[in-house]
Amino acid sequence: MMIRKVFCAATAAVSFMFFCSCGSGKTQNQGDSDSVRIAIDETFRPIMDEEIEQFRLQYPEATLDVTYCSESKALQMFLDDSVRSCLATRRLTDKEKEVLASRQLNVMTERIASDAIALIVNRANPDTLISTQDVKRLVSGQITDWSQIKYAKSKGEIDIVFDNPQSSTVRYVEDSILGGNAMSGNVHAQQTNEAVVDYVSKTPGAIGVVGVDWLRNESDTTNLSFLPKIRVMSVSRSSVPEEGNSFKPFQAYIATGDYPYVRAVFMMTSDPSMQSMSRYFYHFLSGQKGQLIITKSSQLLPYMQVQFKEVRIK
Repeated sequence: MMIRKVFCAATAAVSFMFFCSCGSGKTQNQGDSDSVRIAIDETFRPIMDEEIEQFRLQYPEATLDVTYCSESKALQMFLDDSVRSCLATRRLTDKEKEVLASRQLNVMTERIASDAIALIVNRANPDTLISTQDVKRLVSGQITDWSQIKYAKSKGEIDIVFDNPQSSTVRYVEDSILGGNAMSGNVHAQQTNEAVVDYVSKTPGAIGVVGVDWLRNESDTTNLSFLPKIRVMSVSRSSVPEEGNSFKPFQAYIATGDYPYVRAVFMMTSDPSMQSMSRYFYHFLSGQKGQLIITKSSQLLPYMQVQFKEVRIK
């Protein structure tokens, strides 16, 4: 099997030229310029823990106060000016920008990566291929049993498991897969991505929906395998999924668009200080070092220019 691994090839230096707005509006005191208060979508905790660790090594004087939570809560904290930095899977709306502007704050937004929504099943489950059509039928409640999927070998009720009702994963499924409609059927939440993985590893009939970076195999430095305690499904745009037309959420297949469930990841900051650590962290993530960390240490695709290399797996 040939899998194309992604390597970061960008060489541009990080620029610290940016637009800012200063004023005397009613903003909360965020502390000194060495302090970074940031709210992060819990989906990205594995890679952001590594980014934060490397940022602290480069800027030992920095104090990072990190809150991992649902995307909905992270964005609300950002709009309330409880934090000046936020990581989410969507940009702010014009109305949300107006809320910050009323406090004399302008938001800077940078796309730092592409993420994939992965489907996982129990290690004992023989079904690892699924079509996008049947995924839509599953999350809309049209399919509730394995026997309703004509190519499936499993039997019994299908238990669809998500992380948090307010998560970016749920929003993606409802917006991008269901066209704005709510999920229905045998669906329930486990609060975190980690809990979803643990539940599926113990439940033979379950299908979990998680951010792909939670499935990273820590013992594989090539990023060409997933967490061994579960199985990752291959998804096909064909109504009849086969090995040749189905793809797992590897970096390369995110890049080529072969894997269908992909979304952008954005870093935002509203800190008006040009020399603050919040600004430095913002540029660190979108700069060469931060992008290399994403390339080497995650299943996310960095936003900088990449190139492919062929890797043969026996």
